[in-house]
Amino acid sequence: MTIHPTNLQHVVGRLSAPGLIRLISEIDDHGPVPRRGFTRTFPDLARHQIRHAVKEGRSLALIHSAGEHHLTEAGEALAEVYDTAARWGRQHHYPSREGHFTLRVSSTLALLTVPGIPTSLTFATRPEATSHASAVPRLETVRSALLQWLDNHSQVNVALSTAYETAA
Repeated sequence: MTIHPTNLQHVVGRLSAPGLIRLISEIDDHGPVPRRGFTRTFPDLARHQIRHAVKEGRSLALIHSAGEHHLTEAGEALAEVYDTAARWGRQHHYPSREGHFTLRVSSTLALLTVPGIPTSLTFATRPEATSHASAVPRLETVRSALLQWLDNHSQVNVALSTAYETAA
């Protein structure tokens, strides 16, 4: 699958929202979140951030609720993309040696939108200190995971594209 750089920026922007990353990852790691359990589960997020993440998760068909909020198949697969991005960030100390999961995911996904960055890239500690030696996993692994996710979940891709076209 190929995706226009502008569309990729839009997709990454929506999928990199900290609240959405936290919501998807929390449900993936710990199971369903009760409808009234969000403030307990995410005490560091403001109510409007939680509401936005839940609304975004529903609009992209990543979560569904039947008393509790569960991940859909697309949500479970996105959690794997997030894990791949975080693993790459951790192994390459990106964006810094000390970083939390959400920051690593959003920063690594954002890196996919930077023109001219080779996907075989590996970082020592900063983008300026690049080495094109074998990076395991290479940044291409993250890009491939994201593109495969978009390809496998066309309903999400349509929702992302429709929202992008409406905003443009």
